Amino acid sequence: MKNRKRIIVAFMLIAVMLLGIGYAALTDTLTIIGNAHIDTDVANATFDEKIYFFNAEATSSTGTGTKDDVAACTDDDATFTANKLAVVGETSVFTFTIKNDSNVDAEISVNATKLSGADNPSNSNEEKFDVTYAYPDGMNIAKQGGTITVVVTVTVKEPVTSATSATFGIELTATSVDP
Repeated sequence: MKNRKRIIVAFMLIAVMLLGIGYAALTDTLTIIGNAHIDTDVANATFDEKIYFFNAEATSSTGTGTKDDVAACTDDDATFTANKLAVVGETSVFTFTIKNDSNVDAEISVNATKLSGADNPSNSNEEKFDVTYAYPDGMNIAKQGGTITVVVTVTVKEPVTSATSATFGIELTATSVDP
């Protein structure tokens, strides 16, 4: 009888071990480990190529000059020439549209730079003009797939006695906006 109890206890222990091994054979854990990197050189190049001047136009002028104002653009550059200005207080307005074909929103910041002094020593008349810029919709964010408009206004602010000109630069910078 003692042997019988030992056999039953041994059988039960073996049965429990077999159940544990069987359960372990039916369960497993899978782990996935990986890394993700953003290649900023490539991302920025793609972003930069997708933000561009879409349209440029001489919108309006209160000037009494005889030549028309002119505005033009390529993907990377825009130009304007205020030809109609003649007397103090007259203004010429130019509208530039920037298109955002990237897959993220872009903040457009404007930096007005006068191209005079050491950069252009022959340009000594910038004090005769006031050049301002504005975002007519009040926003400087170009939504992905959308456009944004920048309006540049040139105003004669001092009397002139002869033909006068000055060259101005307006630099736009697009920066991606994190969602």
